[in-house]
Amino acid sequence: MIPLRAIHVGAGGRGRWPIRRFAEREDFVSVALVDVSEENLVAAREVTGLGPEACFPTLAGALESGTQADIAVVITPPDLHADQCLEAVRAGKHVLVEKPFTKSLSRAGQIVEAAEAAGLKIAVCQNARYAAASVTVERLIREGVYGAAAFGLMTKFGWRPGTHHSGADRHAYLWERAIHDFDAVRFMLGADPLRVWGHSFNPPWSPYAGGGGVHAWIEFSGGVTFGFLCTFASHGKGSELRIDCEGGSIEPCGEGLRLQLPGVAEAEIIPLDEAPHPETVLLDGFRDYIRDGVEPSFSGRRNLVTIAMVEAVGVASDGGVVLDFEDFMQSQHVR
Repeated sequence: MIPLRAIHVGAGGRGRWPIRRFAEREDFVSVALVDVSEENLVAAREVTGLGPEACFPTLAGALESGTQADIAVVITPPDLHADQCLEAVRAGKHVLVEKPFTKSLSRAGQIVEAAEAAGLKIAVCQNARYAAASVTVERLIREGVYGAAAFGLMTKFGWRPGTHHSGADRHAYLWERAIHDFDAVRFMLGADPLRVWGHSFNPPWSPYAGGGGVHAWIEFSGGVTFGFLCTFASHGKGSELRIDCEGGSIEPCGEGLRLQLPGVAEAEIIPLDEAPHPETVLLDGFRDYIRDGVEPSFSGRRNLVTIAMVEAVGVASDGGVVLDFEDFMQSQHVR
């Protein structure tokens, strides 16, 4: 198998995982590194074996150097994603991009359409949907083991040190973390949203400029109603995910899944399904998408729904309204 040649746009932070993984695989090979930090480039060179001639401060520099590459792996601050993804597509490269794909549904749609017109593939690293608990819940719901899902709740409370890349955002939690929360629930339910409501809030002590927490409601197809109360500006810690089906309540716990059957006093523990590491799923799926045209659930086109969920909740919060999801997508000129 001839490996897919990769330009890594972002070699530090989250950008380290594909660099490390590519060095362990035969279907990908790193050919260039892009980063503004010399320290990140030096560390990445130790893993890849690349020399200084393969290092660049910008993607434009790597593209203009004549480096032969098939893909660009974009793992930079989210506000840079849109321009860098579009730059890579216009240069004829397939793109694997870290979540959030972009912070704008219309920009994400523009990139997807440009890629499809050029016969290129876009995929988004939504790894939370492939955690063992998410995969197990998805299977139970898809197979109807405990009947159809009816409603659910996700809560997340914690304090995140620093403000990372969303410190100045109007809706910080939505773009930094809810992008995973919404996507994972969408995956587990196997359903897409119909209506959304949200209240993005920011407690007085929050280090974020806005939206250090979100209270949201999403109605999914199939009649499933789901609530979220999540923040990274809480003094305490704790999280819960609960989905109620016709035949029982499902709740991830440390040992597996806690199942509460109707009329039974004691809950039982269901072991988690064996599942490959999420990074393996992402890279295998991206490779197969490029080589065989097998579209993964995390393709750029399919990820537009997740981007729209985040943006729609922010718009609903700003306007104090419940949004029809299809109408919202159309208003953003995304098909």
